[in-house]
Formats: sequence, C-alpha cells, structure tokens
Amino acid sequence: MLLLALDTTTRQAGVALCDEQTLLGEYTWQIGSNHSVELLERIQRLVVECGSSMQAIDCVAVAIGPGSFNGVRVAVATAKALAFALQKPLVGVSTLEIIAAQQQQWQGPVCSILEAGRSDLYAACYLFDEVENNGDITYHMRQLSDYLILSPQHLVSYLNEHLDQWAGVPGERQLSPILFCGELSEAARQVLYEQMPGKSLFIDNLQATRHASSLAFLALQRLNKGRIEDPMLLEPLYVRRPSITTSTRKQPLLGQKPNRSSDLSQTEREEGALRH
Repeated sequence: MLLLALDTTTRQAGVALCDEQTLLGEYTWQIGSNHSVELLERIQRLVVECGSSMQAIDCVAVAIGPGSFNGVRVAVATAKALAFALQKPLVGVSTLEIIAAQQQQWQGPVCSILEAGRSDLYAACYLFDEVENNGDITYHMRQLSDYLILSPQHLVSYLNEHLDQWAGVPGERQLSPILFCGELSEAARQVLYEQMPGKSLFIDNLQATRHASSLAFLALQRLNKGRIEDPMLLEPLYVRRPSITTSTRKQPLLGQKPNRSSDLSQTEREEGALRH
C-alpha cells in the first residue's frame, strides 16, 4: 500500500511517500507563505523520484492543524481533492499530535506547542505507554488535555493544575518533568522555563522539526483501525476562529445594514472553524 502524507501547517512544510514498512521518500523545507505555489510541485516531484505515479497512491494523509490559517487550509484542500479524485481513503491527523509522536520515547508527559500569534500558544499534552510484543516495542499515545490556546503564563497555570494528576508517582511527591516540543519562540520558552523550575525540559526547535513520515506513521495506525475521513466533511482544526469578517461593502447587496462591529459577525468559514 502506498501512502502520501502532506503537512503545510506552518512556514515549515513536509511531504512523504511510504508503504507499510518503508519510507520511500520525503521532503522537509521552509515554504514561507508559498503553500499553494510549492506543495503540488513537491508532491509531483517526490512521486516521480520514487518511481511511482499519482494513480498508484492508495491513501492520502494530511496534517489538519492547528497552525497557519492559509497553510492548514492549503494542505487540507489539496488532500481532499486528491482523495476525491483518486477515490482513495483520507486520514486527518492533528499537527500537535505529530509533534508529540516524535518524542514518544519520553516517559513523562509531552506538551506539543505551536505559536498562535497575539502572544498565544497552541498546545496539547500527551503521554505514551510502551508496549512490547514479541520483542517489538510500540508506543500508544494518550491525549491528556484538550486542544488549548493560551498565553505562556496561562499555559503554566493550566499545567501546574493538572501535572500532579498526569505525572505524579503514587505514594511519592516526585513529579516527572513535562517535555515541551514544537515551534516555540525564545520569549515563550523563557516564560515556561522560569515559571516551571525543575518541572520543564525542552527540545530545541531544530530537533523538534516536524517530519511528514511521522504523520504517515500515525495515519497508517488510524487506517489499520478503519479511522478514515469523508473528503466532503473533513475540515481544518483551527482552535482559534480565523480573523475573517464580513465585508461592509457587500452588506447592502445582502440586505444588511453596515455594522461597524464587524468583528462580531461570522462568515461561513468562521462557523466551520468554530466546529473545532
């Protein structure tokens, strides 16, 4: 089975092609704001370099966010179009889950982070259970928290409130440190480190680079469990409502009175984002 994985959640992008056992090829690059320009070209190049064709793809996987509004939208739209055109299964995976999965050997809680703008962070916390089967070690992921959007200070408060429940050692006061990973600014990192002394460790941004092969691995697990998406229904996971407002120039055409508090109105895309 041939699986194509796409991730353009942030200014960093990745595509990978693999089967159940082998990574056939992968690109990871800085895409900047050129998501819609570069993604399809990289997909086509990768498929050709791996000696395959688009028609040979058996499944499409996509990172659904949270992250850059445009970046997430481009990857999800592309994946949906490919799955629909090829009539193949589609699998969506949270970007925060992809980040955490790359640290699955950590024995304490993992906090995946992405910058959300406005001095906020997207975050979600996970724990991995190690399972041995005939000498093979696998890791089962458990999501500990909801998808969060908080300032670094409020994230610290949230973690301090829940860390004992997640990582406390029965009968002892000892707590396992929480491992932060993802795309994290130095300012946010400093706040987390200073306000959680002795309870926080960090993977630097280079080591935490997202790989589309990690997305592919998680997608294969979902596919084996029959967890696939309807290409007509899959939507990006924005967490925060996109900063889109109804145009005041179009309101008279729609029979609406101009409303200067347009930030309170919602477009259809906003309503779709709120479902997540």
